[in-house]
Amino acid sequence: MPQEPEPSEATEPSYTPIEVARAGRRLDMALAEMHLSISGSLSMTAAELLAIAHLGMEGDLGPTELSQRLHLHTGAITALLDRLGERGYVVRRPHSSDRRKVIVHLTKKGSGAVMEHLGPMVDEVIELVRRLPEEDRGTIGRFLDEFAELVSRRRTEAPPR
Repeated sequence: MPQEPEPSEATEPSYTPIEVARAGRRLDMALAEMHLSISGSLSMTAAELLAIAHLGMEGDLGPTELSQRLHLHTGAITALLDRLGERGYVVRRPHSSDRRKVIVHLTKKGSGAVMEHLGPMVDEVIELVRRLPEEDRGTIGRFLDEFAELVSRRRTEAPPR
């Protein structure tokens, strides 16, 4: 009769497609909870933190681009940017080629406020990736990029607030 593995033996969990999808959902929920915690710690709304995150990842954006990403009307995005600007997190600058437009730029204070909370985790994630076999990094990176793209395509188009 085959012996059962000892409980102390580490076994690799089986990741069926459903389990991988569940792991993705667990990551999504953990990130959402972290963002709520950080926005609370910084005394800002989740939308304000998300605006800072977009600017940090994508660079300067126009208010219209931000309003589309955050599903906010232009008046609401103006108020949001006013609040972030008053706190020194963003500045509005004239567009380089179109005098009618402005761009929103994340300040050093804005990125620093968020990185104060995220920095230790970012370091841990980088270390976690370093421990992966190099041949797995590309697969995981491509999967995460495709997963993010799928989520972006499938998000519910909520009416602007």
